[in-house]
Amino acid sequence: MHDELTAATVRTWVDGWARTREYEVVHEGTSHTVGPRTEHGDSETVLFRWSEDELRRATSSVAGNPGHLLTLISEVGEAPPALGETGDLELISDQERLMVTDMELQDVEAPIVPDSCTVARETFDGWMLLTVIQAGRVVARGRMAVVDGCAVLDRIYTASTHRRRGLGTFVTRTLLAIAHEHDVDTGLLVATGRGVELYEHLGWTPLADVRVLGAPGARNRRRPSHAQIDEELG
Repeated sequence: MHDELTAATVRTWVDGWARTREYEVVHEGTSHTVGPRTEHGDSETVLFRWSEDELRRATSSVAGNPGHLLTLISEVGEAPPALGETGDLELISDQERLMVTDMELQDVEAPIVPDSCTVARETFDGWMLLTVIQAGRVVARGRMAVVDGCAVLDRIYTASTHRRRGLGTFVTRTLLAIAHEHDVDTGLLVATGRGVELYEHLGWTPLADVRVLGAPGARNRRRPSHAQIDEELG
């Protein structure tokens, strides 16, 4: 059960999150480096309960690489590191939350498919994609990977023209119902600031604050969050 913020919980989330994006992960203690399997694309270092040396090394690697991010996972409400401790790095986001749910409290049966919609379920190497289609267009989507008895949800998103119709809730509940096909006891995901309230309504609890930093000037670039949308739905 990953219902407490521990090194094992953070590692499980990193593994699941990376798997849904088909990224590679290198673990070194409580430091995790994640990136695409090709030489192209952004990468990042995730730190949890870091030492001064770990923070210094991670800050140095990010400062000279605009395509690399530093993500800090900490207790909810815990004070962030002082600006001097992260050198010239810029804060990109401090609005995300790592959230957890007890799978025993989630429905086993999938919800009813919304009117005029169809649902496609695709399975890949260690993760699955759920897509909601209406009139031939993708209107909502979400991903999930099962790691160490935990369902890690990712990229749950609704097209801007179809929001406030319950599609995000439908995707989340359907993914959790599918997760019950496996031996899972916990759900994990990272929510954006505006998504936290929705997930709390669905029985999720904030577990950690997630802060993302980047090289100088990175704030002016469009950067993916850990709840990254699928671009074609933007």
